[in-house]
Amino acid sequence: METPFEIPFYADDLPCPLPSSAEIENAPDISLQYGGRRIVAVGQNFVVKFGLGVNLIEGENMLFVRKNTNVPVPRVYALYSDTNTGNNYIVMERIIGQSLLSAWPQLTTLEKKRILSDLQRSFEELRDLSSPDYFGSFGNRPLLDEIFWTQKPDPLVNGPFASEMHLNEAMIQKYKYNGGPPYRAEYLRKCLPLVFKGHEAVFTHGDLQRKNIMVCEKKNQAGEEASLVIIDWEKSGWYPRYWEYCLAVCALRWDDDWALWVDSILTPFVHESAWLQTLRLELWS
Repeated sequence: METPFEIPFYADDLPCPLPSSAEIENAPDISLQYGGRRIVAVGQNFVVKFGLGVNLIEGENMLFVRKNTNVPVPRVYALYSDTNTGNNYIVMERIIGQSLLSAWPQLTTLEKKRILSDLQRSFEELRDLSSPDYFGSFGNRPLLDEIFWTQKPDPLVNGPFASEMHLNEAMIQKYKYNGGPPYRAEYLRKCLPLVFKGHEAVFTHGDLQRKNIMVCEKKNQAGEEASLVIIDWEKSGWYPRYWEYCLAVCALRWDDDWALWVDSILTPFVHESAWLQTLRLELWS
């Protein structure tokens, strides 16, 4: 069974000394600030995600995946908290390249097939990790997807959950927490076990979008070819097998052909996807 990493964590293969708090604070943002989080680039070696809204489990997810699979993730150099400010810090490898979202319009069909084949292998490798006896974040902790968010901790909604039945009930409890009509809650209690059943817990990235896939260039004997690195592991954890596909479909904008390629990366769960897309609109916080 996987166990949480010791925090603070400092890697022993640093490319150079870690940046100071001042260097991090004054570094340029490489993403919009959101939810008490900043993501900044410090020099050519480091990206730092920090703030009150950062959960260090994200860094542990990357350490776990890197240790146990060949899935390409950024190296994690440090995980720590500032007791004075309450900020959490994830110091990781800076990936030089462009997002798959930016690269997509210029790719040929053959290039798309090669990239998606690499992604399929990576997500299959995540699924092959030994399944634990719970649905939750790494180390048997609460799930971090917004569907399971409450302002104050509530294990009935946040998890971890001993079974898929308990996870289904958590979504109903979240519906009630959001002030949804009680008759709708009872209807969901009858329906969800008919749709969401028989799915084992598998390790899930939780946000398969092109913006979370970095395309880099590496040289081989045949010339240049694209390599991939998967970023943004903040929602990852042990979810039902259908979750990755359903969340990927929920994120689709249907404005280009990417929507038609998702089924080549992940096993489709069409019925579960229709239900979860509706639920996500009602439960997301």
